[in-house]
Formats: sequence, structure tokens, C-alpha cells
Amino acid sequence: MARPAGWYQPGGIRRERLKPSRFTVVPVRIGIFVFDGVEELDAVGVYEVLAKAKQLHPPLDLTVRFRALKEQITGALGVKFLAHDVRRDLSDLDLVIVPGGEGREEVVKDSDWLQSLLDFGTEKPVASVCTGALILMAAGLLAGRKATTHRSAMDELRGTAQVVDQRIVEDGLVTTAGGVTASLDLGLHLLLKHFGPELADEVADHLEYRGNQNP
Repeated sequence: MARPAGWYQPGGIRRERLKPSRFTVVPVRIGIFVFDGVEELDAVGVYEVLAKAKQLHPPLDLTVRFRALKEQITGALGVKFLAHDVRRDLSDLDLVIVPGGEGREEVVKDSDWLQSLLDFGTEKPVASVCTGALILMAAGLLAGRKATTHRSAMDELRGTAQVVDQRIVEDGLVTTAGGVTASLDLGLHLLLKHFGPELADEVADHLEYRGNQNP
């Protein structure tokens, strides 16, 4: 697969580019935070990409789970999610992904959870999809960083972050993705960064994903 512009070279959680036969070297635990009013594709798109990698390579030491503050979540369009894990603490994870959606307005009122996210994001990688960037901003993770979000929300980021109109923007430990369908781009970007191009290309081909160019 020809990778779209804006994809980055490996250099993430894993310390080296891995060949398919070496996918078991370092475990990677990813949590996707879901909440009432989450935009369904924001959460499910990146989950599909990452979980597909595990399905294609069962020995891959990758765990992807939906995490929430309660067991059942109702998405913005009415889809019901049953969280794999119901817990506030994030310390067991290696990477946290925060989707967007109209429910973010309630999420940003939870100062304790925002503090947990800030504590995590100062030490380990975090990522967002769409307006999930506004949750990262509320937690204090985007100050002075380059970031992107859904185009309808870019004005809200300005003044805090350096807004970049691209599908994927990475700045230090923080990776942000554009609106909704960029969830797929984020998943492939994370596979490329943390596992290498071979796996990212294989999953993209399996999903028949042709990629999007930045911006």
C-alpha cells in the first residue's frame, strides 16, 4: 500500500522496527476511552484497525480495549457500547486514545478524570480523534503543541494549540487526528509508528483502505 503523506517513521512504544516474526517482543496495552455521546466511528474506526492487526497476527502482544467510567455507554447515534474495563485509573496502559463527540462537554467537567489524563499524558503517549482533541486541551495536554481536530472545532483549539489542517498531527507524546474518518488514519499511523510499516501496510490492504492525503 502506498502510505499517505503525513505518516511517520517508527519510533514509538517499541524501540525498534519489527519484522512480522518479531511482533511479540514488547507488549502494548491501548485503551480507547468511550463516554455517553461519543461519536461512534471515532472510537470504532481506530479499534477496527488495531484489533485487526491482532486478529491477523494472534501472537502479536497488543491489547486494545474500550475503557469507560461505567459499563454501558450510548454513542451519539444511539449505538450501545459495553466497556471492556470500567476504571478511572490509566496507569496500566501504554497509550490512551480519546475519541470525540457531543458528550465531550460532560467529560470536560470531570476534573478528576482530566487530571488522570494529564498525569498519564506527561509520561506516556496519548492520541485523539476528531473533537477528542478538545478533551486533551481541557486536560492541559495541548498547550503550545501542534494539533488538529474536526474542521468545525478548529477555532476552539486556536489560542491554546497551534492548529494544523492535516489528517494526522504528532507533537511529542501527543498525536491528534482530524474529523471522524481520520480514526482509520490514526489506527494505521499508530501501527506504523509502534510496530512498523509491514504490519500497517498489511492491515490497510486487508481493510481495502486506500488512504487519505494530508490535509
